[in-house]
Amino acid sequence: MFMKKVLKILFIIIGIIVVLGVVFFIVDYNRVQKQEKPIFCIQNPAGIINDGGTIEYFGLGYKVIDFHTLAGFDDIKIGSWSMDYYDFEEEMKIYEMKFEENLIANEKNNRSPENVIIEVDNTTISPESISIIITDNNEEHYGWGVEFRVQQKIDNEWEDLEYVSDDLSWIDIAYEVNEDNQLTLKLDIEKYYGKLSNGIYRIVKPVYDNGYIDIYSNEFEIK
Repeated sequence: MFMKKVLKILFIIIGIIVVLGVVFFIVDYNRVQKQEKPIFCIQNPAGIINDGGTIEYFGLGYKVIDFHTLAGFDDIKIGSWSMDYYDFEEEMKIYEMKFEENLIANEKNNRSPENVIIEVDNTTISPESISIIITDNNEEHYGWGVEFRVQQKIDNEWEDLEYVSDDLSWIDIAYEVNEDNQLTLKLDIEKYYGKLSNGIYRIVKPVYDNGYIDIYSNEFEIK
């Protein structure tokens, strides 16, 4: 009789764990499909791979690998605990080949960040948002995504502001300049950094040019 009670309790516990595992997996699976980090996983410090920033996460019966390779392979995969980094070696190789092709193409295009000017539209400055005007005078223009950083001048040194959350992500889209070689982007500062306090700031736009480089806007002030 005692054993039956013990087995019953054991089955109940196992059932609860299974249900939680399914629920956690569904939630994290949906997040991964949106290229967002899992929330029901624990980061495995020993699983951080020195390839540019790839990180492993363990969930209740599943694993998530957040790829960030030196070649720019940026993807999130979800699967069982047996899923391995090298399961996606072929996919990474294909990406690396394209990466090398882009390197050669960029060299031929002879693009230079010196031919780019990023200016803040002074009429749009606010603690919550700002618009920038990108002038790309290269014959072959750069691809301009939505990602940006904000730096604040503190004691005459530029320091990156921290994101308000680690769960934020950027839309994978690229904009083209118009016939005047210009592109205007409205930046939602509050979404990524919160409202800016009084101080001197500048916008940083990363762009790919034989490796990612930063291009800086002029300074602007929040009063």
